[in-house]
Amino acid sequence: MEQENMLAEEGINRPSEASETGNNIPQNESAVIAESEQAVPQALPDIDFSTLTTEEIVTRLQNLVNNFPLQQLKEIMDNIPEIFENRYRQEEGKALADFTADGSPAEDFQYNSNTKELFLSLLKNYKDKKAEAAKKNEVEREENLRIKLQLIEELKELVQKEEALNQTFQEFKDIQERWRNTGTVPQNRINDLLETYHHHVENFYNYIKINKELRDLDLKRNFDAKITLCEEAEKLAENSDINEAFKQLQLLHARWKEIGPIHKDQKETVWGRFKEATNKINDSYHNFFEDLKKEQENNLKLKEGLCEKAAVLSEGEYKTINEWHTAAQSLIDLQEEWKHTGLVPIRERNKIYKKFRSLCDAFFDRKREFYKTLQAEQENNLKAKIALCEKAEALQDSTDWKVTTDKLIALQKEWKKIGAAPQKYSNKVWNRFRAACDIFFNNKSNYLKNIDTEQEKNLELKKTLLEEVKQFTPSDNNDATLQQLKEFQARWAAIGFVPIKEKEAIQDEFRKIINAHFDKLNLDEFDKTLEKYRAKIHSLDSGENKESKIISEREKLVSKIRQLETDINTWENNIGFITKSNKSENLIRELTFKIEKTRQRLSLLHEKLKAIDTLI
Repeated sequence: MEQENMLAEEGINRPSEASETGNNIPQNESAVIAESEQAVPQALPDIDFSTLTTEEIVTRLQNLVNNFPLQQLKEIMDNIPEIFENRYRQEEGKALADFTADGSPAEDFQYNSNTKELFLSLLKNYKDKKAEAAKKNEVEREENLRIKLQLIEELKELVQKEEALNQTFQEFKDIQERWRNTGTVPQNRINDLLETYHHHVENFYNYIKINKELRDLDLKRNFDAKITLCEEAEKLAENSDINEAFKQLQLLHARWKEIGPIHKDQKETVWGRFKEATNKINDSYHNFFEDLKKEQENNLKLKEGLCEKAAVLSEGEYKTINEWHTAAQSLIDLQEEWKHTGLVPIRERNKIYKKFRSLCDAFFDRKREFYKTLQAEQENNLKAKIALCEKAEALQDSTDWKVTTDKLIALQKEWKKIGAAPQKYSNKVWNRFRAACDIFFNNKSNYLKNIDTEQEKNLELKKTLLEEVKQFTPSDNNDATLQQLKEFQARWAAIGFVPIKEKEAIQDEFRKIINAHFDKLNLDEFDKTLEKYRAKIHSLDSGENKESKIISEREKLVSKIRQLETDINTWENNIGFITKSNKSENLIRELTFKIEKTRQRLSLLHEKLKAIDTLI
């Protein structure tokens, strides 16, 4: 009775049995809160790391590690090492292709990039922070658990105290305040801890028999706090940033849990209001992700289309550098298009990226193999061209103009058939070959310029001699005339070459006049023909082609002699088979006449052969 008077003085009334309540959270409310806790959104920038360079990956990741809670980065950090490694290998491969494109040997290639060291350092920093944060968080949660267990023990002790009720109640409120200000505890202890705490709070209310007025006051405070949360939730439902609204809703649910009980007749209404706002935000959130899902499914189709195009390029046949360059540029364009197609469903993200990356890698691996093969071919071409340079250099000082010209032209034709040499040696070896050819042809050109002057002089000398031959009058002495004609021929042959455009005309005129003098000689036809032939062969040019002309003329004579001997032998055999009769006598006479004429021609050819052999 004394305690009740003290409560009355403090304005505290004992609560009725009907108003006493426990946790005051309905079963369906607990289920919704649990659902919300499991759906905490990842409020991070929407970044497709697979489209970035290694340098951009390091920069973006550094920003995330510095500005976002580590627990939100888990999904990104699980996938980023593989993405970075693929990108690093791609950039290294491209750098190698660029290095070898000009013919540089692949073994001289060194890839200078510090992005991998920076990335590994950043990854280690993240893991160290994560380990440190986890350790620190675990320590804090264990400490919070220890504090809350101690507060529960203090709640238990309150019901044993004999001090004034107003002081005990103040200690109770102090314990509640300290409970609310204490942070989270290990996840596996939350539910048991809350249940124990509310149990002892209820025990305290039952023990001290707080009057209804005080209880109602406390319930009203809880009611006002939950109404405030309802208003905040309703305001969040109007927020256009769905991710942010959903994130803030989870904080409101956490605060709702910490607020104590309210009157039973208000509980369903207030919870229904809060749940309605929660459902609106959840619906908006789910609709947002449904739209996002459709967009990502469409992006997946686009990226599958890019994979098909990449497969065509990866399996294509390319035989030249230009064809490989065109195909590589097409693939790079596809990679650029890939960057702008947006995100795909996370379940397919790594799979589709690996597929596209493997197709790109297969293409660039084939391209590197092509350049390796091309480099080997170009090295062989270089050796072949160096060999031609050496041959040309061996001929560059030759004065055998006709033969050497033919040889150098043959070398030039062979040069054209050889493929390209490595680019950095191509001009050098070509300049070397051309220099050797230029030396010879410049020397030949200078020589021919001098020859032209000399041939003009020879032309004048032959024209003078031609006039002398025209004015010559044969004497009655055949031997003297014949000797003079031979002297004219010897002088004509000794003069040497004349310009090619004048050669044939003046030579024909000289032979025509000489032959006319021979015709006036008192010689039989056999001797006259033989002398004309001697005059012809003695008039052959005395230059570099003289030997070949004489040999050619001799071969013609030998061929004619063999043919005539064959003809004579055939005719003689035919006569032996002809039966004598009136009709056959004419045929025998005809064949005998042909044999005699042919023997005369054969005798003349033998004399011509003797004449030409004197020149060899």
